[in-house]
Amino acid sequence: MALDTLLNDLKAVNGYMAAAIMDFTGEMLASHSASAGVDLQVAGATFNDIFRGAHAAAGKVGFKSATDLVINTPEGTIVMMCTGVEQKAHLHLITILGKDGNQALAKMTMHKIAPQAMQQVA
Repeated sequence: MALDTLLNDLKAVNGYMAAAIMDFTGEMLASHSASAGVDLQVAGATFNDIFRGAHAAAGKVGFKSATDLVINTPEGTIVMMCTGVEQKAHLHLITILGKDGNQALAKMTMHKIAPQAMQQVA
């Protein structure tokens, strides 16, 4: 099973616009966009930097690295998750949703596909 096929489950989430699986450095391993206005090849690296900043900030207050990060805007939501900095395959997953997107289902789906992605990359 290719990493790209893991993103198929996210396509069924209400409000889905785009999704990607990246390594922790921001290298794009798989991506899909259902919207011409969303180019994750460009935006993915920036979102990855934001997530890595959240890892560092959480550590500065005595917490472990961030596992989930949600950015809400008037036009939509960006949902990010990390497989864990201590994992053999430290991956970041991102899903872009429109303003009426189902954030809860996106998170559940991302947590479901993350172990499969780690297994394929490891």
